[in-house]
Amino acid sequence: MKSRERVIRTLNHEEPDRVPLDYWTTPAAYENLRDYLKLKAPETQEWGIMSNWKISEEMLNRLRIDFRRVYMNPSSSFEMKTYPDGTTDSEYGFRGKWFGPYWEVTHFPWAEFTEVEQVEEYEWPDADDPSRMEGVVEWANYLHEDTDYATIGMVGGPWGAFEICEHYMRGFDKFLIDLVTNKKLAEAMMDKCVDLALDMNRVFLDEVGEYLDIVQVGDDLGHQHGLIISPKMYRDLIKPRHKKIYSEIHRRAPHVKLLYHSCGAIEPLIGDLIDVGVDILNPIQPLAKGMESESLKKKYGRELTFHGGIDLQRAMAEHGTLNDIRQEVDTRLSALASGGGYILAPSHNIQPDSTPEKILEMYDYAIKKGTYPISD
Repeated sequence: MKSRERVIRTLNHEEPDRVPLDYWTTPAAYENLRDYLKLKAPETQEWGIMSNWKISEEMLNRLRIDFRRVYMNPSSSFEMKTYPDGTTDSEYGFRGKWFGPYWEVTHFPWAEFTEVEQVEEYEWPDADDPSRMEGVVEWANYLHEDTDYATIGMVGGPWGAFEICEHYMRGFDKFLIDLVTNKKLAEAMMDKCVDLALDMNRVFLDEVGEYLDIVQVGDDLGHQHGLIISPKMYRDLIKPRHKKIYSEIHRRAPHVKLLYHSCGAIEPLIGDLIDVGVDILNPIQPLAKGMESESLKKKYGRELTFHGGIDLQRAMAEHGTLNDIRQEVDTRLSALASGGGYILAPSHNIQPDSTPEKILEMYDYAIKKGTYPISD
């Protein structure tokens, strides 16, 4: 069975020949694996989830990944600056620098805003800049017409309505305080971000929507032990804005499935995410509170496809063994794969302490044990 058919059957909650595989990784873990395998093929495909970098088709084939990705470009008119403290800027106004495997924001352009008017007057970069789509349509068309892979599309810039405010534009502590003490300002910030998301999605989907199978979005709502905000606050303030963004995606590309990323213990909100149009939930952190795979499958498996699930905190981490990884894959397959609706992948980006041997064991063992019918 070809990859696209395999994925579509899975998304339709039917059992294909085997569980589809996807690959999320930090650049460092990728480079370790590439060097271990002595791969020399050109790295021509955009692949990073949290940062921009490239991967080779040779690596994707070695791991038997069923997906390829299409990204919107940054504007060609943007010239990145490096500041004396080592930070670099983005075209959206926030700045940051690398801390280990992640680029973290250290300067928030809305940090000192006190008035709604300041937010409303803030200028986003031009979503309609033609350079954003240069080569993108051709790449998406090629993947759809000339390959058999399932295609995931990602727009440019930060995602969503909540995380972009607290993580990128305002700052975590200030924005959470705003939600309680200055709701008008917080709502103005979220509305500003929704406008950006709608514009970016319009440009992207009107050009390449017909070539995509999945659109990836996200808005982190949880941590290891619970939600960042209360369910009531989500339903009152965030959910209507998610509904607006995701309904527009489905309107512009009715055939695509929506893959939503949120880290952490978000089980209390999964029903709400289904309500706003989420079809695929990632990353299913198995050690986060309330995110037990069997329970999620039983409760939401008829409506959601699960993407991720393979534990990075223990099994794939420094002290995990190859046997731990095999047991982890067996556990996720047993809990999530029955009846389709499961895409096996790491439960976030693979970290540098996951050795090449562990990564290969995860994918090779998943091929071996992920063939339907799934056996114990």
